[in-house]
Amino acid sequence: MNFKNRTMEGYSSEKFAKAKKRVDRIKDFYKHLSVYIIANILLFIFKGYALNHLISKGIEDQGFLDWFTLNIILTPILWGLGLAIHGFLAYRSVPFSLRNLKPKFLKDWEERQIQKYMNADGDSEEEL
Repeated sequence: MNFKNRTMEGYSSEKFAKAKKRVDRIKDFYKHLSVYIIANILLFIFKGYALNHLISKGIEDQGFLDWFTLNIILTPILWGLGLAIHGFLAYRSVPFSLRNLKPKFLKDWEERQIQKYMNADGDSEEEL
């Protein structure tokens, strides 16, 4: 008996599907984290070589070198913020959707409108 069959025993397929989606979201986060770590290690190695190369070629403009360094440092910071958001969303029990971002009054209005059109007397489906 394989893992999938043992997992499905005793659980509804809907519950299993939700759990599988959650595991997939967390797995995607770990993939993102590993790419982040590898890319930033390579970026800082590149920074060292690139700065040495630029200085050896006679580029002494401190403004340019500061700009170059700032861009190299801001990349992991901004990417890290995105990674933190990804991690937060991956570990949430409720999956991310735009519907979850809507204010309650807008959700309530939508539901009232749907009920209004569903309860309309004498209307045919073509008029909806």
